[in-house]
Amino acid sequence: MKKVMMKDRAIQESRERFLSGIGVPGKGTFQVDDFQKQAIDNLAAGIDTLVVAPTGSGKTYIAIEAMRNLLKKGQHAVYTTPLKALSNTKYSEFQQTFGPEHSVGLLTGDRKIEGDSDIVIATTEIYRNELYRGTGRYSLVILDEVHYIADPQRGAVWEESIILTPHSSTLLMLSASISNAEEIASWIEETRNKECRIVMKKERPVELRYGFLHPKYGVIPLSDEKGHLSPEVSHFYGSAGLDESGTRVTGKFPGARDDRSGRRGGGRSRAGEGQRGRRGSRRGGR
Repeated sequence: MKKVMMKDRAIQESRERFLSGIGVPGKGTFQVDDFQKQAIDNLAAGIDTLVVAPTGSGKTYIAIEAMRNLLKKGQHAVYTTPLKALSNTKYSEFQQTFGPEHSVGLLTGDRKIEGDSDIVIATTEIYRNELYRGTGRYSLVILDEVHYIADPQRGAVWEESIILTPHSSTLLMLSASISNAEEIASWIEETRNKECRIVMKKERPVELRYGFLHPKYGVIPLSDEKGHLSPEVSHFYGSAGLDESGTRVTGKFPGARDDRSGRRGGGRSRAGEGQRGRRGSRRGGR
């Protein structure tokens, strides 16, 4: 019983350390980052810009300021996202940011609201379809999550959006996970016959922590302070028939195999594998 209590206390302490600092930050004076200013200046000059910066570093601020500058000139902008849910979120957000002085519309496969607004939020497919119809009327085109260009199924939508966007429009492309920005920017320059500048920020302003949702203990850190897999996680996978690397252990599952014997069996499972491997494609992204 004493050992169980000590273990529970240790898990609770590790959870508290893991979750420490999470919450709404205190109010302070906003300081524009150098990479944000650089991107905003590029866009004001009509230069296509590819921004690669970690999540939480302020990429949306660049888009908002670029749109503000356009609205002062009476011009229009479109902000595209890969998901209908994200488009709905941005629609609500930008209504609060720009309304009621300026109109904000929404175009997705499910909803069509004031498609001729000053700012239109759309899924990338809908924007691409507008280009097919020759109705591109935007001075600024923002392609959020542009790393989707690497997606085997949907990457062509981003390719065609870039190719078909009028030369007179300025492109702002945002991503947190492109690894070959130079190659993509070079392809964009070749395709659009105009300069494309890269703005990059490598430092992560929000710490990235890896956790594990345990069915018994709840949220716990994936590894201990020395970087070793947490005992609770290791035990969970061991009891599920996996070793610490995520490989199935022979005999734990019906039909499991030992790869060396050639019998039926399982494989590995690593967090993030597959998704990250697709991002940051070669030119063409497919």
